[in-house]
Amino acid sequence: MVDINSRESISQLDLENVLGSVEALPDQCLDAYEKANLVNVPEEFGNIENLVMAGMGGSGLGARVIESVYFDTNKFPLVRVNDYNIPNFVNENSLVICSSYSGTTEETLENVRQALERKAKWMAIGTGGTLIDEAKKHGVPYYQIDPKFNPSNQPRMAIGYSIVGQLVLASKLGLFDFTKDDLDQLVIAMKSILEKNSIEINEADNAAKKLARLMYSKNIFYISASHLTGATHTINNQLNENAKTFSADFTIPELNHHLMEGLMHPSTNSQNLFMLFVNSNLYSDKINKRFGITKDVVEKNNLSFYHYTCTAQTKLSQAFELIQFGALANFYLSMLYEQNPAPIPWVDYFKTRMGQPLGKN
Repeated sequence: MVDINSRESISQLDLENVLGSVEALPDQCLDAYEKANLVNVPEEFGNIENLVMAGMGGSGLGARVIESVYFDTNKFPLVRVNDYNIPNFVNENSLVICSSYSGTTEETLENVRQALERKAKWMAIGTGGTLIDEAKKHGVPYYQIDPKFNPSNQPRMAIGYSIVGQLVLASKLGLFDFTKDDLDQLVIAMKSILEKNSIEINEADNAAKKLARLMYSKNIFYISASHLTGATHTINNQLNENAKTFSADFTIPELNHHLMEGLMHPSTNSQNLFMLFVNSNLYSDKINKRFGITKDVVEKNNLSFYHYTCTAQTKLSQAFELIQFGALANFYLSMLYEQNPAPIPWVDYFKTRMGQPLGKN
């Protein structure tokens, strides 16, 4: 049995050092800010009418976080693409940012082909591969990730590079407001989480370890709202791949119009379901009221639940606070299941059957 209070015990199972990637998330953000700022983005790339962010799996998580955090302040329409096809409206007045950690993701390379066909402006983010080769060939801006702070080399654990890299490139064009002060705040938020929930902090005083224990042997429903929906999807994705366990994410207020009626059956729900509410002191009064009533409904259906409240100062720093806390809790859960978190055998099986390369997303 793995001792989640012992690095030595954990290292016997965590063979690709996923924990190292979890703990290096602040360093990823700092490195991405420095390196992406060196990329020259032509001024004419800012003359657009809409923005598309394309990526699959772990490489698509950054766009989800950006979409939710900046939803009410976007200066241009933002469409997130996790598919083969970009929207029909994409043309020379569009900017398409294509992300693929490996640079070989089939869907993302098709997005590039379509962007070129439509004569759209486009940029690339990845560690190398065909995606970066295409960016060099066509003379478009690209941020080539040096994954030195992602020792596991898993795309889902490179979220700092993904989010900050895209924000820096887009902020150069005035599409988002992202400053060094914003970076400093999110790094402070993550380091605080790491300090309070590290391996060295025993389970009795460690919220991430306590949550992992509560999630063990449960089907997990994440519940969040507004600026935290992208971060919630990120930790859901990481939980699926790291702990190899079932989870799904839902949003308030949408779930109040259907999901609550689905809690009654089957009768085993009270034993199997676990609801994780993601709260925030930045939610509106109406959203907070809905959270309270939703928890009441969950209790009346005899379901177990836990609530985590984000307290960082800004929407973006709260998103990173949640990602850091969730990454730790998910990692601890993978250890409780005695599961090496890095391999993704069913994803690899699927790619093999599809005839796709097994490179990272």
